[in-house]
Amino acid sequence: MKINTVEKALSSIKNDGLSLKKIPESLLVYEVIIEAVKKDGLALEYVPKDMKNDIICLAAVKQDGLAIEFVPKKFKNEMLCLEAVKQNGLAIEFVPKKFKNEMLCLEAVKQNGLALEFVPKSLRTEKLSKAAVEQDGLAVAYTKIKDGSLYLSAVKQIGLALKYIPKSLRTKEICIEAVKQNGLALKYVPKLLKSASVCLDAVKQNAIALHYVPKVFKSDILCTEAVKKNHWVFLDLDNEYRVPVVCLAAVTQDGNLLEYAPKSSKTPEVCLAAVKNNGLALEFVPKSRRSEEICVAAAKQYGKIFKYIPKEHREACRKALTLV
Repeated sequence: MKINTVEKALSSIKNDGLSLKKIPESLLVYEVIIEAVKKDGLALEYVPKDMKNDIICLAAVKQDGLAIEFVPKKFKNEMLCLEAVKQNGLAIEFVPKKFKNEMLCLEAVKQNGLALEFVPKSLRTEKLSKAAVEQDGLAVAYTKIKDGSLYLSAVKQIGLALKYIPKSLRTKEICIEAVKQNGLALKYVPKLLKSASVCLDAVKQNAIALHYVPKVFKSDILCTEAVKKNHWVFLDLDNEYRVPVVCLAAVTQDGNLLEYAPKSSKTPEVCLAAVKNNGLALEFVPKSRRSEEICVAAAKQYGKIFKYIPKEHREACRKALTLV
């Protein structure tokens, strides 16, 4: 649609405030501009400098605080800056230093804890830091306050916040809470604090945490829990950890993983579980272990797969299929 009237411009703006960019300058009347920034504050970027005023700029930041980036310096007053950070705390990045007082900074971090990065260091008080961390645990990266309760609050909310806590202050309690919230936080747990229980908590939350488990703690129980959580980690395990109980957990979820089980772990129980999940897994069952029970289970699951069924079991499989 060709925009050649104010009415068409308004119609376009109502659907997308940023369409202001495509409107001819001759049609950029106050009514069109104010509607655009009310729809999308970032449309302020496309308002000609000589047409920006305090009302338009205020309307823009109320809709999207980050629009303050496009507010001319002469219109950046304390009230406008406050409105901007209330809408989006990260707008504080574009607030002039003279307006960054305790009240404004507090409003910013309450809205988005990561706004703490742009708060002057002299204002990063305990009160402000706690407010920031309560809103976003990762804000702990920008505080110099050394407080155990603050760190604990951070990792309970976002486990990976452990990365930003000084290593010497990563206590056992903090590490446990971190991996319970996000198993991948195990990467940042000091070596001396990694225990069997901490590692188990980590893989139960996120199986990928297995990558950060020291070899000494990779027990059958831990590997089984990891595979139960995410069967694809089975493929990352060295053969020494692909014992029958771990293989059973894997093939129960995806029978075709039997292909990657060591021959010594292809027990009757593991093979039966695999073909019950996917009859085609019979291909990976050693011929010496293709018992009638396993072959019948495979046939029932998939159908006529006689290619992999020993001749002596084919009749039993045919009978089983006629009963299905």
